[in-house]
Amino acid sequence: MDPVKKDCYDLIQSIVCTRDILCRAPGCDKYATAGHHIFKRDRMATAFDPRYVIGLCVDCHRWAHAKPAQFTDWVISWMGDEYYFGVRKSHTVVKDVNYIEIREGLKRILARKEIP
Repeated sequence: MDPVKKDCYDLIQSIVCTRDILCRAPGCDKYATAGHHIFKRDRMATAFDPRYVIGLCVDCHRWAHAKPAQFTDWVISWMGDEYYFGVRKSHTVVKDVNYIEIREGLKRILARKEIP
């Protein structure tokens, strides 16, 4: 993987784990150590938007991948209409992805510590 693209994925992980602190899965109180993309990581319109990445602990991250339908049902109940806005946004075709620009934007978000 391109090192700048990898930096972007690492930064979004840091952003959501800093924002969420604790795992967002229902009933879990462990520390968030993994950023889980609600929509596929390769969907560039949402891949680096903190609204569509959620902080989970390792166990709940496994749950999200092992039982995606159950996880999605929970996400819909948690996010409400924002989930459906994200679905539409995630299907937006993004051409000419500038990972350097994305990386700089993510660095600014992390530096502000006022993470959406």
